[in-house]
Amino acid sequence: MSKFLKFPLKLKFGYSAYYFFWFLHTMKFYFFHLYNRIRLTISGVQTGKHFSTSGIIILDIFPQSRVIIGNRVSIISDSRRATASALAFPARLKTISPTSEIIIGDNVGLNGTSITSRSKKIEIGSGTMIAPNVIIVDSDFHPPWPPENRLHYPGNEYDGEVKIGKNCWIGMNVLNLKGVKIGDNSIIAAGSVVIKDVPSESLAAGVPAKVVKSYK
Repeated sequence: MSKFLKFPLKLKFGYSAYYFFWFLHTMKFYFFHLYNRIRLTISGVQTGKHFSTSGIIILDIFPQSRVIIGNRVSIISDSRRATASALAFPARLKTISPTSEIIIGDNVGLNGTSITSRSKKIEIGSGTMIAPNVIIVDSDFHPPWPPENRLHYPGNEYDGEVKIGKNCWIGMNVLNLKGVKIGDNSIIAAGSVVIKDVPSESLAAGVPAKVVKSYK
């Protein structure tokens, strides 16, 4: 008889444990979201309505720089909430000078995305989806030549604005480098390195990324 009693007891305990950990995870989600909102507000970041976060965002905002996050933006910084893949690193928003700008449109989804603006504007258009582990920068952070200047000379004149259009899809592990414009409705395949402009309604793939298909 005891063998028959053990199974429902284990089943009951299993469900209890499941709901207990689900409750803890939910509380952690709300705590981190509140923590992120407080830090964003203190840093002077403008956020729109229905903005949501999951996990702790790495936030490093230079005074007088400008960061604007639109309505219904989701920033996921926790692998538990990422659907397609685990996140290699938390989401990060960083500005390095007073002229730095990060502009994120409405209905944008970021998943462990690292965005670093040293001196220029980085803009992400409304409706764009960014898959896990994407890096977006406006600078090389060191001048290419001469070699002896790379360590000490900042080379800000080489920085370039980055603009990702509306309704784009940026695949996993994409590296989006300085001075690049991606047109509306375009797709960047997973693992690509974007160093040149991509026209609208196109699929670009590879290292470096090249247009392999046009949807026009």
